[in-house]
Amino acid sequence: MMSKIPKTRGFDVSIKHIRAANSVALYGSFTAAAADLGMTQSAVSRLVLQLEKQLGVSLFLRSTRNVVLTAPGREFTVSARRLIEDLNIQVENARALGGQVRGRLIISCLLSLTHQVVPHAVLRYRKAHPGVEVHLSEGLGSDVHEDVRSGFADFGIGNAVALSQEIVTEEIVQESCFAVLPSTHRLRSKPSLALRDLEDEEFVSLPTSAGLRRQIDAIAAANGLSLKHTTVVEQFGTLFDFVAAAVGVAIVPASALPKKRQYKVVIKPISSPAFVRRIGILRLRNRPLTPAATGFLDIFRPLFLSASRR
Repeated sequence: MMSKIPKTRGFDVSIKHIRAANSVALYGSFTAAAADLGMTQSAVSRLVLQLEKQLGVSLFLRSTRNVVLTAPGREFTVSARRLIEDLNIQVENARALGGQVRGRLIISCLLSLTHQVVPHAVLRYRKAHPGVEVHLSEGLGSDVHEDVRSGFADFGIGNAVALSQEIVTEEIVQESCFAVLPSTHRLRSKPSLALRDLEDEEFVSLPTSAGLRRQIDAIAAANGLSLKHTTVVEQFGTLFDFVAAAVGVAIVPASALPKKRQYKVVIKPISSPAFVRRIGILRLRNRPLTPAATGFLDIFRPLFLSASRR
């Protein structure tokens, strides 16, 4: 049974207390939180204990191996994370009015976009805004949605489908998907492919939890086809390596396609049926984009549009 911590009179906590609790919750470790905050472990522990005394509840269950959030801890740290991010927004807005963009930008992004487009955007952005520290959280569509919904990310770049009411899309881009074949494949000379041409092929694919994989399977099923996902990988770089090694074929969105000669593969448009995915810039409904986020998206948009139209 979880013990309550006696409340102190009044409520006297600082942003240091809230940042300490948020960092411990994020990393699941007082040691890692201390490194993140540039403090000693004992200082972080003291701040969290002081906060717990003020609240009158335990936020964490501590053991020699790990730190786990309690039920009150989960509720509190969700609100604390949003409070910190909102404070960061106000700080960035104030600095932007003073002619400087500084701070930390947290972007949550689909794996397919981190393979080609996002690195070029980050490079250009860092040159234009060296005072901003860029953090990239990469994952599947569900990961991007949760990062945005929880307030962890300033914005997300992800699938513009099945969004919660808390999330809005700034804009949506549609991009086609292509077949990727080994360079010696029997279909390499065809100008375009129908999905039926690939029905008997072995596929190198993303996990079933990936939005792209689910979309591919849904389109195949709607056309009376069943694809053979014989090899499943987590990263697009690995996917291209496996296709180049003739392990199988793949279907990939335009923005993730490799540069010419980067891999020994052949890229073919899919003529029937059309493969199009919808990618949006996602943010919380009640949180406008910060100047730092707006500056990044000004650089990212044309790069993504160009890549999606390849």
